[in-house]
Amino acid sequence: MAGDVRVRVYRKGVRAMLNTTMIATAMVRAGEVIADRARATAPVETGVYRDSFEVWAQRGMGAKKDRTGAVVINTARHAAAVEYGTGDTPAHHTLWRAAVRRQQP
Repeated sequence: MAGDVRVRVYRKGVRAMLNTTMIATAMVRAGEVIADRARATAPVETGVYRDSFEVWAQRGMGAKKDRTGAVVINTARHAAAVEYGTGDTPAHHTLWRAAVRRQQP
């Protein structure tokens, strides 16, 4: 048929592209958006939790561990207690909500 287009994917090239500095920068920017949302909605008692969000690029991510992604983490000692709650404290799910763009339960 006239006009048929065939595309051959060069998988090694795609894998290389997914590990470039350009992709790492884009992933970190997306991670910073999540971290900014989390900071904006974080519960604040002392400010340690709110101020402990970090973002960095990391290679070896994805199902096949063949691409660069971004990590968004809170390094405060009590981050897990804030995120998931304890027997005495309800879960805030601050990072989860920021990642899925939900601001209310």
